[in-house]
Amino acid sequence: MRLKGKTAAWFWMIFIGGNSLMLYEFFFSRDNIPALIIGFIIYNVVFLPIIIRNYVIIENGTLTVVFGFGKDSVKIEEITEVYRTHNPISSSAASLDRIVIKTRHQEMMCSVCDRDQLFRELKRINPAITIRQ
Repeated sequence: MRLKGKTAAWFWMIFIGGNSLMLYEFFFSRDNIPALIIGFIIYNVVFLPIIIRNYVIIENGTLTVVFGFGKDSVKIEEITEVYRTHNPISSSAASLDRIVIKTRHQEMMCSVCDRDQLFRELKRINPAITIRQ
């Protein structure tokens, strides 16, 4: 099962705003074109993978969070608790509407469009998981 990651409106505004600003400078300023092109490429190399590679996969008893260039996995049998949070600190999520996934040794965060479906699937595979709303 693959669940699409959630990308908040503010993230899209930062992405589109940054690209718009660089394109505006490119067409109307014409100062230092090579620096603008390099900046545009670097900006998109950072942001595009976050938008394109933003999903969660559940298969073979493993939960895999894919976000940008990163990928983290945990066995579902090791998950002890999952809950919602809006904590903005250190997370691989393009939205503040996040999910914390706790195991005995690890904690990860992600953000998916259909949070309830993720909770149901995790609970189906491992009924011992505590789900806090």
